[in-house]
Amino acid sequence: MNAVAAPRPWRLLLLAAIAAYATVVIAFPGWLRLLGVNHLGHWFLDAYAILASNDALRAGLDPWGTNPLDPLGRPHVYSHWWLQLEAIGLTRAHTVACGVAVGVLFLAAALARLRPRSVGEWAWFVAVLCAPPVVMGVERANNDLVIFVLLAPVVPCLLSQRPGVRWVAVVLVALASGLKFYPAVAALVLLAGADGAELRRRLVFGGLLLAVVAANVVPDLALIGSRMPRAEGPMTLGASHLLGAGGLRGFAAKAAGFAAVAAVAIAFLRPKACAGWTPAPELRGAWWGFVLGAVLLTGCFFTGTSYGYRWVFAVWLAPLLWELPRDAAAPACMRRLARLTAWLLGFALWGDGLFSLASAWFAPGAPIAVAEARGDRFFVLSQPLVWALFACLLVFLAHFAREAWRTLTGPVPPRSAG
Repeated sequence: MNAVAAPRPWRLLLLAAIAAYATVVIAFPGWLRLLGVNHLGHWFLDAYAILASNDALRAGLDPWGTNPLDPLGRPHVYSHWWLQLEAIGLTRAHTVACGVAVGVLFLAAALARLRPRSVGEWAWFVAVLCAPPVVMGVERANNDLVIFVLLAPVVPCLLSQRPGVRWVAVVLVALASGLKFYPAVAALVLLAGADGAELRRRLVFGGLLLAVVAANVVPDLALIGSRMPRAEGPMTLGASHLLGAGGLRGFAAKAAGFAAVAAVAIAFLRPKACAGWTPAPELRGAWWGFVLGAVLLTGCFFTGTSYGYRWVFAVWLAPLLWELPRDAAAPACMRRLARLTAWLLGFALWGDGLFSLASAWFAPGAPIAVAEARGDRFFVLSQPLVWALFACLLVFLAHFAREAWRTLTGPVPPRSAG
């Protein structure tokens, strides 16, 4: 494996490609519509919604109800932590500044992780960063990008040689969980490391910290209640999409989803072909980053439905999915699994967008209702491949969990006489 740092020209070319694509999108926002992203004629709509909730609070209105200050009347559907922006004076007038700042910070955090060393790796990273769901998240300045930026230092902290820095990772996961509820599943990656005693202390401290955060933000769920929008159709993800097409809904769909998770996890808890695989030292950061992205996406997929912004965490999957298939020291089964996962991820990121583009190209005069019906049909038919992707991610996560459990429950080394 080539462990040297990425040559500067490739990183600069990656930045140039993203800047060029952003220029095209800004100059021709109709391109977003061709890829299935509904621009709605406004930039940074999701940042606007959060700032409008703070303005509603300032004006004495109920931010948890229908908001007349938001062009779409959206209520606040996140934790009350976001409503503290009112205290620092941010208003809807700062929407563009906030949206640009969020986009720049997201790009900086992504480029810190993506370090191409060849034209193929460069093209792979460009494909992930320019995927329609990722672009949609930037175009809306969705707060999933804030979660991405907040969690980006988690793996570098865990890789630090200084114990105090490694504890910062626990705090970052807790803070992200307070802003939105789903990042709590990222606690799995906190079990990364070779020191079982430290992992046990980290597990206790992380559990207590998350319990404190939960006690503070879980009551917000009662305020959100049925106002939480349900993500359906193209540019969304969720196990219930396929289960709903098969007639399962509500509790039955969730039970079936959790049963599928359990079946895959149990099937691969003791895989003989891949037992004992440990990433090469130079792949450790990519591996832990992959686990972080995979557990966030998988947790969201099997517990509900989410809009496509959630695919921003696929950025952390990309490095390992390029490196592992080319690692001659890795078992053949792991290389094949990584290659299959990469192809399925590419389809999940681009399938809806390319179908939308093809529909616009080959049937430009089709009524909107007809085009939407075609998109919905393709979306349902594509769900088995999306499920296959998450089954692959579960295999990786089961492997990580198995190795972490061995470290966590390993014998405590005896203390020296000194």
